[in-house]
Amino acid sequence: MVEQTEQGLSDQYPRASPWPIPFVLGFVISEIGILFDGLLPVAVGGLVLLAGSVVGILRESGFAATLYRPALAVGALFGAGGAALYVATSATARGLALAGTGVVVVAASVALFLYETGRL
Repeated sequence: MVEQTEQGLSDQYPRASPWPIPFVLGFVISEIGILFDGLLPVAVGGLVLLAGSVVGILRESGFAATLYRPALAVGALFGAGGAALYVATSATARGLALAGTGVVVVAASVALFLYETGRL
C-alpha cells in the first residue's frame, strides 16, 4: 500500500510562500497612487506593503534572524532613494512617496525592535 503524504512543492519546501502576492500588489498600488494626482497616501500605502513583503521574504528565507534589522535597512534605503529622487530629478511625487515610506518603515522597525526585545 502506498502511503499518502501531504502535498507540497517538494520535500524540502512543504508549502508555498505567501509573500509574492503582497509584493506585486504593493508595487501595483504604489504605481496607481503615483499615476493619479492626489493619491500620494495610496502610493505610500502600496510601498509600505511592498517593504513589508521584502522584510517578510528576508525573514522567511532565513536571511534575517529578526524583523527589525531588515525593516531598518529597507526603510533607510527607501528614505535615501526618495530623498535622492526628490532632490535630483523631476519625479518629486515618487520621491515624496519613497521618503514617506522610509519614515514609516523606520518607525515600524523601532516598534519591532521594542517588541522583539521585550521592551514594549
